[in-house]
Amino acid sequence: MSKFSRQTPQTASFVGWRAPDNIRWALRNFSILPSVMIPRGETIYQLPKGTTQDIDNFTYELNGKPVRLGDAMAADSLDGYLVVQNNEIIYESYFDNFRPHDHHLWASMTKSLISTAYGIAAQEHGLDESASPAKYLPELEGSVFAEVSIRETLNMVTALNYTEEYEDMTPGSVHLEYFRRLGFFADFELLAIDPMQTDTPRGVRDMLPKFTRAEGGVAGAEYEYQSPNVDVIGWLIERVTGQPLKDYVRDKIWAPLGTEHDGVFTTDVAFAPISTGGFNSTLRDAARFGLMALGHGKLGDTQIAPADWMADTYALTKADLAAGQAGINTNPAHPKYIPGFTGYRSFWWNFDAAQGERLAMGVHGQVIYVHQAKNLVIATFASPDQTANMLRQSFKQMLAGTRALAASL
Repeated sequence: MSKFSRQTPQTASFVGWRAPDNIRWALRNFSILPSVMIPRGETIYQLPKGTTQDIDNFTYELNGKPVRLGDAMAADSLDGYLVVQNNEIIYESYFDNFRPHDHHLWASMTKSLISTAYGIAAQEHGLDESASPAKYLPELEGSVFAEVSIRETLNMVTALNYTEEYEDMTPGSVHLEYFRRLGFFADFELLAIDPMQTDTPRGVRDMLPKFTRAEGGVAGAEYEYQSPNVDVIGWLIERVTGQPLKDYVRDKIWAPLGTEHDGVFTTDVAFAPISTGGFNSTLRDAARFGLMALGHGKLGDTQIAPADWMADTYALTKADLAAGQAGINTNPAHPKYIPGFTGYRSFWWNFDAAQGERLAMGVHGQVIYVHQAKNLVIATFASPDQTANMLRQSFKQMLAGTRALAASL
């Protein structure tokens, strides 16, 4: 029996769009779930074509063997791959009938979008990142999120009693109950909840106050990828700005980016945008977001995010580096080891700090790769069957290829 609801559905009922035969179509059509529009602005930021590079045939070495990048793309079921250097498109390819105007789920690349929105809100409203999120969200009083700082929440070092598992949806587990409320399953029991009759949490925000500290967990000590942290920050943005999150993201980021197409934000069961992984866009518009990050928050003549905030997202402290080293992603013996990963800050994955190399990353192979030294952005959409990137050798091969390509350009 779950502590969140009267019944716990069986795991088998949760397959749906995640079934291997459905996943590619679903990730390209995620507005099958409740969604809200993020309209573009009136002006489009142009991405001119540069000299096209033969990137399909770029070959790099991995584990002592040569790998052709085009083969790596096929192995990880890429839908699109776009390379922008010096503000010019030098490679753009789409696969298996995916097209430039088609939308695709960002998954957890959305976290870096929320980080940017937070940075803007923090400057506008003088937010204190050393304070607890409960300072701004009193609903979180008495929860683990009242015992951590906003900075610890941004860095995912909150030591929640929660595990980010995608394939092992054990009935009654905290992570299953969280994913149910994200709305990623057809869960009519949650939809039927009447908040006037029960305090059973329906949406993600209703569930956040119920999170607890992991046994023996110490805030700040270890980086552990835990998506609910981002839901806290998305809710906080909405509360301090007084705007619906969808409108704030549109007004402060999506329209100023000069995007070609509207964005789409998938919502949870309570119809709040899924801050941790619900954004959808075209590939070029994802690249525009990457170019903003490359430009210290500026795209063209428009300063979208504060330059000092964007610089801070790169500025891993000794504590950040230590937390990263204490986690599984820097441990070569762990299956989820990420070669080259140095630390996580403000919902960005950092790699070679000297090169300004980092990325936004989402399950099923979504990547916005930023390399400041090469003035380079690479945007990737993909739809392999297996959810977790770090458990797929094909993703590690693909990421190694992207990094090798960047080093060669």
